[in-house]
Amino acid sequence: MIDLNEVYVFVKVVEAGSFVGASKQLAMPSTTVSRKIQKLEDTLGVRLLQRSTRKLHLTDIGRHYFENCQQSLVAIEEANALVSQSRAMPTGVLRITSPTDFAINYLQSWVNDFLALYPDVQIELEVTDRYVDIIEERIDIAFRSGELKDSSLIARRIGPKQSVFCASPDYIARAGKPKTPPDLTQHDCIIMGTSLKNQTWRFITEKDEISVPVTGRYAVDSMQLVVKAAHNGMGIAQVPYPLVIQSLEKGELIRLLTDYSPPIQSIYIIYPSHKHLARNVRVFIDHVVALTQPHAPWDAKL
Repeated sequence: MIDLNEVYVFVKVVEAGSFVGASKQLAMPSTTVSRKIQKLEDTLGVRLLQRSTRKLHLTDIGRHYFENCQQSLVAIEEANALVSQSRAMPTGVLRITSPTDFAINYLQSWVNDFLALYPDVQIELEVTDRYVDIIEERIDIAFRSGELKDSSLIARRIGPKQSVFCASPDYIARAGKPKTPPDLTQHDCIIMGTSLKNQTWRFITEKDEISVPVTGRYAVDSMQLVVKAAHNGMGIAQVPYPLVIQSLEKGELIRLLTDYSPPIQSIYIIYPSHKHLARNVRVFIDHVVALTQPHAPWDAKL
């Protein structure tokens, strides 16, 4: 079997014009260079070089062999360069999924900056509040909050998710303010989801955690529409604090149950595996981490 290292040494010897010149380029003793050429000739069963005290001469078969091998090595070096360039500069299509409100408020600006930095990358962004199976649907990166269902995925925390309870002044004037979590059972609650059935809201107190069953007349699987419904006086909503900061400051919504808070969750950037991670995926993850650490832009203090 031909040793490709010996072929490489042979090409370098011919290009340098001597064993000594090749040994300097290859950073190996000239005796090693000579031995590799001899082993290559023995394997091939032909003489490639005529040696003399002054210079080297290629045999006819040696010349043909050199020309073919040199072209092949150049092709390999070009292929290696392409791989290195692809690792240095991300390319290709990056498929991302994100909840609607997160994409509108944060992710869109990150995508704008990323595409400006890397012109050879294309992004396909699926904005949805449904659960997306990123393996089944060939998603490279997902943004999610809460508990991770699939332990085979890599989840990197990029910030907290803080929620508040709120309602419009019109609703409060009509139905009153709940003073404790159990009071919610007497109120219309706006449900984030596709069903009004079997809904509970969780609360953290100084001593423990409690769960309260809630009901209402409206369920919708879009947090943006939950917020709009709260503005329209349809009930009490549990929503991420950053989405309603301005509304609370303007008095368009009133914060409720301030002595109680839902558990603080986390927001994650999720991807299938650390191993063999495509360059565009790795660079985008680093891009997001740089923008969210040490403090995420939505990490507002209540």
